[in-house]
Amino acid sequence: MAEETSNSQLFESVWQNVLTKTDKLTEDDSDRKFLKSLAMGGSVAAESVVSTCQEIKKYWGEGSPAMAMELTQLFSLMMLSQIYRWVKDNPPKEMTNTVPPEITATRIFYIFGGEPEQGMDDYLHFDQQFAYDLEKHPHLIHVCSLLLAKTAEVCGHKCLDWSKVKWPVVEMTHLVKGAILDGAPMRSKLDIDAMLDSLNTGVQAMMSYYGGA
Repeated sequence: MAEETSNSQLFESVWQNVLTKTDKLTEDDSDRKFLKSLAMGGSVAAESVVSTCQEIKKYWGEGSPAMAMELTQLFSLMMLSQIYRWVKDNPPKEMTNTVPPEITATRIFYIFGGEPEQGMDDYLHFDQQFAYDLEKHPHLIHVCSLLLAKTAEVCGHKCLDWSKVKWPVVEMTHLVKGAILDGAPMRSKLDIDAMLDSLNTGVQAMMSYYGGA
């Protein structure tokens, strides 16, 4: 219970920072709501991951504001990947002038204070993997495994040499030759399922915030 309280406080602090930075970034109410909904989904997904993925919990420990901020940015970008696919297929009336997702991604980097070049690499790579998995592996096993690796790295434990990863990853066995430094955090079926559940929980939070805030 103390662990959950500590995590909640860390991610609540991130959320308060998001509110402040977003309000400074734009005065357009619908624009603010859209950006905040992405961050809400990202925050909920990130907190769920560090609370439910057993391998990640080991590296997370007591957590830190910097790790909570970086993970929320990572998962907010995953929310962006999902929402833009829905918007493209069925755009809401109030989003007739949708800006390219890369532009929204740069605004997310501003909100979270992340390093733009690395952040854009993460966004484009995981977006590419997400699109591939949706078509070839709807259970999203590859993108979830890779997100586990990225999350572990944010928490201080490097699993992959990302420079040797060819995107999209078609088969995880293709990573074996030099790319995998520690595959254990990526292989747990329970953690892969927990990652997918966390993403889905984040999406629900994002849609609820956008619809009701």
